[in-house]
Amino acid sequence: MTDFTKRDIEDTIWSVLTSFALDEQEESSDKKRYFILDKNSADIVSAGSIKARAEVVSACIESAFACNLESFIVKVSEKSVFDLLNLFGFEKILVLDRDIKNGFILSCDNTVFAKGSFYDEKTVAYIDIKILSQLCKGNSASNSISKSLVFAEKSAEGVAYDICYNLRVNGCIVEMYNYDGDIKKASEYAEKEGHSAIIRCFADGCVEIKDLIKNEITKTSYTEFLGYYDDADCDCGHSQEEGHHHCDCGHNHN
Repeated sequence: MTDFTKRDIEDTIWSVLTSFALDEQEESSDKKRYFILDKNSADIVSAGSIKARAEVVSACIESAFACNLESFIVKVSEKSVFDLLNLFGFEKILVLDRDIKNGFILSCDNTVFAKGSFYDEKTVAYIDIKILSQLCKGNSASNSISKSLVFAEKSAEGVAYDICYNLRVNGCIVEMYNYDGDIKKASEYAEKEGHSAIIRCFADGCVEIKDLIKNEITKTSYTEFLGYYDDADCDCGHSQEEGHHHCDCGHNHN
């Protein structure tokens, strides 16, 4: 367990945005899909299609979820984007707001922490890390968190990204290790940054989870690992064998 700091938020947002296959850049670029991250903000640029617009909004939403922010709403100006986000499963936090001109806003307790604009050729968005950090500090559920580091062996990046996404939608704080070095370097980094576990992914689908607190290693497979989280019990009393459904407990059952 570790204190939730501004650095945690920066790392978490970086991890979320890379999981959306956005390239990190240090300054404005000619690329169609990228983001720029500094200590105070995350700027996102993508294409202008309806799907691209919805994905940018989703990236902002997932960033807030991954930081354990609760009770925020998302106002969207366009019906087509609103409908697609509903299909993504965000219906409980969405509001169709025609007063917003060609864009979207994410806010918590009337405080805006992310917003974006829809243009014909591109979609741009901005996450205010400073404000998000302040909102997360006021969230009692976020004051003490457990973080995990995901490490991909050669040719296992796809498996690692899927695991990152799955963990985040289940409320976990996850960082993807994207620095040079082998598992030993990743382990040193994890201990330095206060991660509680390392999830090591292999190209053949094997997954190795090392608990850095208990110093225990659990071996499983990619499908079993994702199946475990898909079948997670939310204590609502609904059967996981009934298939995918939404219930008033706020969880999705797959």
